[in-house]
Amino acid sequence: MRTRGGKYIVISLKQPPIPIIKDDPDEMEVIIKCPYCGQETKVGLTYMISGFVGCKNCYFEEGGLFDTTMYLKRFDYPSYVNGGFYNEGYLANKKKWKERKKKIEQQY
Repeated sequence: MRTRGGKYIVISLKQPPIPIIKDDPDEMEVIIKCPYCGQETKVGLTYMISGFVGCKNCYFEEGGLFDTTMYLKRFDYPSYVNGGFYNEGYLANKKKWKERKKKIEQQY
């Protein structure tokens, strides 16, 4: 869904509209900056988890959006619900991953 002027695209109800870098008649081919890591990507190559959107660069990476979201859902539910981790961004959460991974391993 595009907002007036065709300069933004909405890809999540939890996030504000995202500026379009390169428009395309096919909305899946529109180029945006990933709202989590900032890398340029096609809208059709984004992934969502719990309303948070990432791209192939930051979603599947160890300590990326999927890992961080699932960790917080299990170990820090208030932070998961609040969503503040998402605003911290990919690099900040990736740096925290080693500590988080230790906590996960201690559970098993």
